[in-house]
Amino acid sequence: MERIGIVGLSLQETDVAGLERLQRPSPEQFELCARELADELGASELVLLTTCNRVEVIFARELGHLPEAADRECVARRLGLAEGDPVRARMHVHMGSAAVRHLFRVACSLDSVVLGEDQILAQVRDAHARCERAGLVGRLLGGLFEHAFQVGKQVRTDTELSRIPVSVVSIGLEEIARRFANSMPRVALVGAGAMAELVVKNAADHGVKIALVANRTLERAQRLAATCGAQATTLDALLASRGGFDVLITATSMPGYVFERAKLVELAAQTPLRRSLLAVDLAVPRDVEPIDDARVEVIDMEKLRAAAEGNRALRAAAAAQAEAMIERKLESFTRRAAQSALNETIAEMRNESESVFEKELSQLFTGRLAHIPPDDRRAIEHWARTAFGRVSHVPISAIKRLASDKALFGSNGGAEGAA
Repeated sequence: MERIGIVGLSLQETDVAGLERLQRPSPEQFELCARELADELGASELVLLTTCNRVEVIFARELGHLPEAADRECVARRLGLAEGDPVRARMHVHMGSAAVRHLFRVACSLDSVVLGEDQILAQVRDAHARCERAGLVGRLLGGLFEHAFQVGKQVRTDTELSRIPVSVVSIGLEEIARRFANSMPRVALVGAGAMAELVVKNAADHGVKIALVANRTLERAQRLAATCGAQATTLDALLASRGGFDVLITATSMPGYVFERAKLVELAAQTPLRRSLLAVDLAVPRDVEPIDDARVEVIDMEKLRAAAEGNRALRAAAAAQAEAMIERKLESFTRRAAQSALNETIAEMRNESESVFEKELSQLFTGRLAHIPPDDRRAIEHWARTAFGRVSHVPISAIKRLASDKALFGSNGGAEGAA
């Protein structure tokens, strides 16, 4: 485990401009870049992880010197950071147990900009698979990533971390999915700005399909609608129509109410599912006029933000659960790594001592003892091998007892991973 290191940079440590200064390989050049990084580092194994939020090099040296802080300069140089670039100093370097813990936290999305986001585990899997195909993953990183996948899956299965939305857009979409479970509501989106783009980007992940995009200018509505397979229309045309949708999502920057009470009641009378109209108002100032009518339910930014604050507290509790799972997985990985290293050391010691013993035994019956009869030689050899086996068992047993001590198997905490 002490032969594993991680060097990288994420949006937790720099801004977008800083992260962009790292040269990322094109899909066609990915494997070549990974091999060249391995050569630069003298690494026997390497996985290159590149996402929109991070660039990390996870590597291992089976032989030679252990990972060290100087590896940061090697990676920075290979990824195109100029000498003296302040971004170099922001790059993290983790070694040994701290590197293992870091990869586990990345796989569990505890190191993500959005705590609990569910894309990173698939991205880690993809990076591992691509480098494995390139012949850059062996027993050291193979075992490490297998444990990372296990704990990442466990966190998603056994905690609420990735199931609790924290953005107002995600909460609004989650509410639509919950209200219309087992049915397919017709959804109209009003607006084509940044907030509307977020709605379109996240809708499919929540099982919500946008059927119609309306905007003051048809061109912008068409551009956004094309990204999600929706129809496009102007806002004026929508307001002039009688509706024909179950959910209204509004995200404009217009002053005053775009949808007044009378219009909301009119739209509620034409819902395809014959249920009350659900209006999710993401605009500030509000697009939808408050209404006290059973035929219309309005969820505005005030309600969404209150839900987001409550969900952040819930997600923090889930994150604490995830951290505890990671520590248990780290302990398991550390114990297995130490046992493997112990077995290798004992096997090497046995092979070396047996080689020395056989060499000495073969020389025993030369010279002055050459006259000893064959039967006596066999008796002496039998006794010598028995005695050797019993004597060599003593240090091996002592080593195993020492290795079982928790102090040897325990984690070294965060000291190994100082940047």
